[in-house]
Amino acid sequence: MRDVLESLERWAQAGTRVATATVVATERSAPREPGAVLAVDADGNVVGSVTGGCVEPAVYGEAREVLAGEGPRLRTYGIADEEAFEVGLPCGGTVHIFVDALDPALVAPLAEAVREERPIALETRISGEGIGAKRLVGPEDDGPAAELLARAETGIVETPEGQVFVSSFAPRPNMYVFGAVDHAAALASIGRFLGFRVTVCDARARFVTRERFPDVDELVVEWPDRFLASAPVDERTAICILTHDHKFDIPALKVALETRAGYIGAMGSRRTNADRAERLRAEGVTDEEMARIHAPIGLRIGSRSPQEVAVAIAAEIVQVMRAPKPKPEEALTR
Repeated sequence: MRDVLESLERWAQAGTRVATATVVATERSAPREPGAVLAVDADGNVVGSVTGGCVEPAVYGEAREVLAGEGPRLRTYGIADEEAFEVGLPCGGTVHIFVDALDPALVAPLAEAVREERPIALETRISGEGIGAKRLVGPEDDGPAAELLARAETGIVETPEGQVFVSSFAPRPNMYVFGAVDHAAALASIGRFLGFRVTVCDARARFVTRERFPDVDELVVEWPDRFLASAPVDERTAICILTHDHKFDIPALKVALETRAGYIGAMGSRRTNADRAERLRAEGVTDEEMARIHAPIGLRIGSRSPQEVAVAIAAEIVQVMRAPKPKPEEALTR
């Protein structure tokens, strides 16, 4: 919903009636994930997407019916019948979409929380008594919606009264880029495009300037390890060390390995990385810990320019972050 929130806020302020269609669940292959929204206003204007086009004409029709006064409804689109190619998902998946009227009173506080990067969730009843009822949930609230919000997850929760869809809006994950080099500027741009809150940190003040890094959220002049020791880090955090200078790299990597960061990458040639690995082992870093470091950083795509290197790093971050996580019982056997 983030991509349509600005339009929803504008329509709500103007008093325009709006219907929203929200992906609440998918099966097999599907173009959009749960939480994706298509919105239609009373004049027929459309923002957002729920399937990339293949079922949107049908969803648009459902939204217009809601705007005409009909009730909320949960619809399923897939390839179960002969008309699947025209009104379905020829890619082979199934998508469940909830269509209802927008509650304008919730839009402003939701948009404000998202802008201020305060965690918030929108809870919508999608079945049973009170279908279509909505409320905003914060981390201070109790219940399953708050539990999903705490994990930054979006999905359906089963309750005695029926199903509830929870769309979580967690603060942007952090990307920490160490080393004020050209590659860092390119990576900062693509990092923000991917939805990260990007910080560039370097101990050399003359290189850490807004002119060199116009796309970052924060610039920090500090030794990387000192900054990282007190920076917020969780499983969604990406740590990218581009300094390829042992006096910066070794201390920063040691601190990074003490965190729960979902991605840790370090720039350098194979020779540089081999030498760095030996130095880390001498500092007491184990081979198991070393395996968390992606070095040389980025996927091997033949990249040369800073922009191409940034694409390679971003692609590797997505690959690592999206990889299936081991189940608890699997993790215990490793």
